[in-house]
Amino acid sequence: MRIEPEPLIVFARVAEAGSVSAAAAAVHRTQPALSAQLRKLTDAVGEPLYRRHRSGVRLTAAGEALLPYARAVASAVEGAQRWADELGGLTHGTLRLAASMTVAVYHLPPMLAAFRAAHPGLRIELLTRNSADAVALLQAGDADLAIVEGPVGEPGVRIEASLFGVDRLLLVVPPGHPLLSEAALPLQALQGLEVVRRERGSGTREVVDRALSDAGVHLTTVMEATGLDAVKQAVLAGLGAGFLAQRAVERELESGALRDVALACQGLVRPLTLLHRPAPLSSRVARAMAAHLEAWADRPSLGPGAPVAGPPATP
Repeated sequence: MRIEPEPLIVFARVAEAGSVSAAAAAVHRTQPALSAQLRKLTDAVGEPLYRRHRSGVRLTAAGEALLPYARAVASAVEGAQRWADELGGLTHGTLRLAASMTVAVYHLPPMLAAFRAAHPGLRIELLTRNSADAVALLQAGDADLAIVEGPVGEPGVRIEASLFGVDRLLLVVPPGHPLLSEAALPLQALQGLEVVRRERGSGTREVVDRALSDAGVHLTTVMEATGLDAVKQAVLAGLGAGFLAQRAVERELESGALRDVALACQGLVRPLTLLHRPAPLSSRVARAMAAHLEAWADRPSLGPGAPVAGPPATP
């Protein structure tokens, strides 16, 4: 017969208490239930492990030899239970959050700081990717949550999506660019414009490409760059115009280093989407973070040019 964990734990408790009755009282179980576990262990070992006497039980040589193993099993189970209790209380654990670049850099830091302040034992891994790669990480199980820009389409089986906020895209150029005008320009005025574009898979690029395609406008790509900062620096250097999230260029617009071209277009506002697995398939940490982000995402405050509100009460 195989030795099972439960009889070993009972054996360790009886050895510590000195009697079956005392052990039963300590673990809030009946004496017959503990005695049945002891018989099961004795049968599995094939040797007597203890002998009864008037004051309780006395271990045999075989019982003394087995006791360290029984104590190790009991200790391991207690440790696992403490770990599970602490996890339930969000006192430790790791959360992997995949986020598109604009969200990771310009939206999430204050929200993550508030969550970490409420749960200092938790570790957060912020996986900064473009939108397509962030979704792929969640689908592959390499991220617990994802926040992406632009249309999501079908995020995948057993993945839920909710609106996290909205973000406005601007066409930015260096001062003195010929497109700068007080009047809002139609998209058709951009035909042939030299631009620095984000990489494929970027939510920014997807939204811009869709709006331009709907208007029948074709741009001239002078450079393709990975990441919003690479595009911004290229525009600052005069390589071409660029479409960037308003949050990413607020300082440059305030300083005058960049200017935004007024456009008569409503198609350059993109949703920010929170993706996660249904509650039964999510860890406690992931569920807590999803609730925290949804509470923080005061949707009007995530609109064009508005500061993030918060922090709210952390769940």
